[in-house]
Amino acid sequence: MNSCWFAIFSTLFLQPVLAQKKICITIDDLPGVAYHPLTAADQELLTQQLLATLQAYRVPAVGFVIGNQLVSNQQIDPEKQALLQRWLGAGMELGNHTFAHRGLNAISAQAYQRDVWETDALLRPWLTRQNQPLRYFRHPYLQRGNTLAKRDSLVSYLAHLHYQEAPVTIDNGDYLFSKAYEKAGLADSIGQQYVHYMLDVVDYYESQTQALLNRPMAHILGIHANPINARYLSVLLARLRERGYQFISLPDA
Repeated sequence: MNSCWFAIFSTLFLQPVLAQKKICITIDDLPGVAYHPLTAADQELLTQQLLATLQAYRVPAVGFVIGNQLVSNQQIDPEKQALLQRWLGAGMELGNHTFAHRGLNAISAQAYQRDVWETDALLRPWLTRQNQPLRYFRHPYLQRGNTLAKRDSLVSYLAHLHYQEAPVTIDNGDYLFSKAYEKAGLADSIGQQYVHYMLDVVDYYESQTQALLNRPMAHILGIHANPINARYLSVLLARLRERGYQFISLPDA
């Protein structure tokens, strides 16, 4: 194939395939989570690193907030709120991840709905004053209910509050790697293993997508605001971009 025909072939066939590789990055447990207690300086650094990476790769991420992480002495902690303000200032969106991060399978529908409402009550008035939406909800542990009644009750309640459920199509164990990373004194070897693991996970879910749908689809990756992502998300995003992925928003996904 001469160079002219190769250029035409690439334009017509190869580039659309690459353009179909789309992934949305969502980050749970804001303002930050770790296995060792995070000091104010730790949380500031974690937030700074995550946002610098997201902005460098032009990622329109959604961060899902745990309500009780914002409260101190039954009031919103100004320092924690300032961390969320930085997410907004960086062009990111915030969502509801319940107040106490309890799984729906372990508690009653009523208790779970209260957890949803308590974080809504913390976030919505504040976001409204800044002309920012609160439209997405992410289930702790991705649990939508272990009975049909629980599931249907939650779906109805979320619709009442005008939430859209934010699914995850690429699930993973990043929190386990972060625990090992912290216990090993932030060892680079574990960070490198984590990146390889995440790429393998992406490949696995891509293969499942192809097997089930026989076509590509836009994926939603769920990860956590933890130390290993603060340090290695930039490496992971670079590798994903090398593989032809485009980073898209949750509405687009």
